[in-house]
Amino acid sequence: MKSMSLCALFAIVIFASAAAQVTPKYADWADSPVKFLMTRDETKQWKAIRSDDEAAAFIDLFWARRDPTPATPRNEFREEFDQRVAVADERFAGYRTRGALTDRGKVLILLGPPEQMSGRYGEASITSLNTGTTAQTDSEGHLLVPSPTREPPRQVWTYAHQRKPKFIKESDFVLVFLDVGHNDWQLGHTERTNPDVILMQAVNGLIVSPNLTKAPFSSSTPTPTLRAHATSLKDLALDTAVKQFKAGDKPAVGPATLTWGEFVSPAGEHFVSVQLYVPAGSEITAGQKVTFFGVIEKTTGEIVEVAEDATSMIASGRDAYVDKSLQLAPGSYTGTFGIAAGGHVLSASRTGIKVEGLDPAATGISPLILSNNVYPMQTAYDDTDPFTFGGLKVVPKGDSVFTPSGDLWYFVEMRNPGVAEGNPKVQVQVDIKGKTSKGPVAMSLPMKDAEVAKLKGMKDRYAVGLAIPLEGFVPGEYTMKVRVVDTVLGKTYDLERQFRVQAL
Repeated sequence: MKSMSLCALFAIVIFASAAAQVTPKYADWADSPVKFLMTRDETKQWKAIRSDDEAAAFIDLFWARRDPTPATPRNEFREEFDQRVAVADERFAGYRTRGALTDRGKVLILLGPPEQMSGRYGEASITSLNTGTTAQTDSEGHLLVPSPTREPPRQVWTYAHQRKPKFIKESDFVLVFLDVGHNDWQLGHTERTNPDVILMQAVNGLIVSPNLTKAPFSSSTPTPTLRAHATSLKDLALDTAVKQFKAGDKPAVGPATLTWGEFVSPAGEHFVSVQLYVPAGSEITAGQKVTFFGVIEKTTGEIVEVAEDATSMIASGRDAYVDKSLQLAPGSYTGTFGIAAGGHVLSASRTGIKVEGLDPAATGISPLILSNNVYPMQTAYDDTDPFTFGGLKVVPKGDSVFTPSGDLWYFVEMRNPGVAEGNPKVQVQVDIKGKTSKGPVAMSLPMKDAEVAKLKGMKDRYAVGLAIPLEGFVPGEYTMKVRVVDTVLGKTYDLERQFRVQAL
């Protein structure tokens, strides 16, 4: 055994003692996907960490330097990082590597989703023949022709327009990934693009406060609970397809009709119920497995909510629909909603959404809903379930197309109406006018006292509605006007909807 001085032995003891103070809580922090964000200097600093307190201070400062709003407890950058890591883990898992630690995971974390993603499987190719003075031959003198080889499958990610990070100096660029086997997609170099340079620019460009020396907020300090939200769809192929739809000039594609309405629960939860309704005869049918997606943006283009749910189309008679509720703060938005399968958009619609921020204690009324499918729920439900009112499911007839058979329901929810002798006093008048091939038609249900049903389990919430038989209706275009009068409070509500009756 080699001799060792007391000074050297003392140094080792000190080092071992200090290293032991970095507990497992922090020891592996830099081995996680966060390593892709670290600069060379930060990597050196981390290796010099000798205690949990030093590690915690380093981590707090690390995130604070990348926080676009360092003066607030919320760190939007870290939320976005966590979301990208989750997407990468789900989409890019390798043979023995978690998705966020693969090359594709690294690029997604540093650059975000691409503007466009395309790919192709390997094609057979012939390697070039020997170009020397002597051709290659076998032992019998036969010319050797190389066997066909197959190029590896590739994916091409294009970063352009709004999807090219501003801190990347290059103009629009592409990154190429090659599958070298076992679903191991490795980032390749091209003649025009050096990905190492681009990713290093990203590492430095993501730091917005390089001169910050102390984190304004500590991760150990309690902060208000904030609901994290996604800013892109997890399915990158679908994310790309939705962007292409949004960039087009059509507000809708496919057979589904979009219906939405703003509601508020008795507990004060504001939500927007959204439905996509598909009429019978389309290629989208009841029971079909689909992805219901939604992207909600402010007027500035900032994405505030993303929905992406694997579900099945629900039958409504011969038609089919999917629906969902979203919590949105008061404001003006643009919503893009659709149905997809296999990363392809089957139908989508884009519409403006204005959320007023309804007061749950105020008197009010819901939008007018027309339906031919109203039924009591037989399973558990929540106050914010879409188009569900105290256990009563009202399926909007999204296309507003009826036939001269069965019933047409009109439905409204009343909030906090005036009460006399223990019950609301409400009167309703209904006027229907139509344009048909036989000329204009009209019918009227005169103003009279209406039956008001208290919604189950919902304080001060009531349902007003009526089933109108459609037998005898002539095919044509109709307008229904409903006047609801709260006689106790003296409030009048005028509601209107169009619908169509088509021949059987």
